[in-house]
Amino acid sequence: MATGRKYPVIFALYGGPLVQRVRRAWGDPFHQILAQSGYIVFTLDNRGSANRGTEFEGALYRQLGRVEVEDQVAGAEFLKQFDYVDPDRIGVQGHSYGGYLVLMSLFQAPEIFKAGVSSAPVTEWRLYDTAYTERYLGMPDKNKAGYDNSSVFPFVKGLEGKLLLIHGMADDNVIFNNSSMLLDELQKNAQQFDFMAYPGQTHRIGSDKMRKRHFLNLIKRYFDENL
Repeated sequence: MATGRKYPVIFALYGGPLVQRVRRAWGDPFHQILAQSGYIVFTLDNRGSANRGTEFEGALYRQLGRVEVEDQVAGAEFLKQFDYVDPDRIGVQGHSYGGYLVLMSLFQAPEIFKAGVSSAPVTEWRLYDTAYTERYLGMPDKNKAGYDNSSVFPFVKGLEGKLLLIHGMADDNVIFNNSSMLLDELQKNAQQFDFMAYPGQTHRIGSDKMRKRHFLNLIKRYFDENL
């Protein structure tokens, strides 16, 4: 790090159940590229993520997208104590549940997160796999408020920063309707954003080397231009 320089931060998000991202191990090679390009890459396992006990994991039971954002905001506040962190250039990036958390973070905490890249996000939990969703939210007819408040749509008007939305058009896990519904809602609210669709790509965007390169270069360039 250069003396006196302030660096932008990218939060690498997942934040969902059954997953622990912080480990005593080398991480995603793409994060190494971002770090070598002058970004601080930060990962925090918020409440609801794995391996911290029942109380920690159960914090998001019956409502998703609330405590996760609270904990990521707390992480941002923690980073602000360091003089090499630029608090006005904090971004978020994530895929799948991480993409969902990117949206909720941008929509609920626009004063903290200035740019985000959300790929393959769930936007409406009624569209997702029932075996997964009902484990955490219960039955839709028994927890209507929980489903409604776990959707991104009540929070769309909170978007102030830059958003890049990415989705594979053949995604058989988080179906493309999740993003098409969000596109419609953002447009109806005159919210500006950027979008990239990948024809023929499933939940794992980048089935071939060149398409994977396109996907990763797109993410990096977006932060270079907007953070």
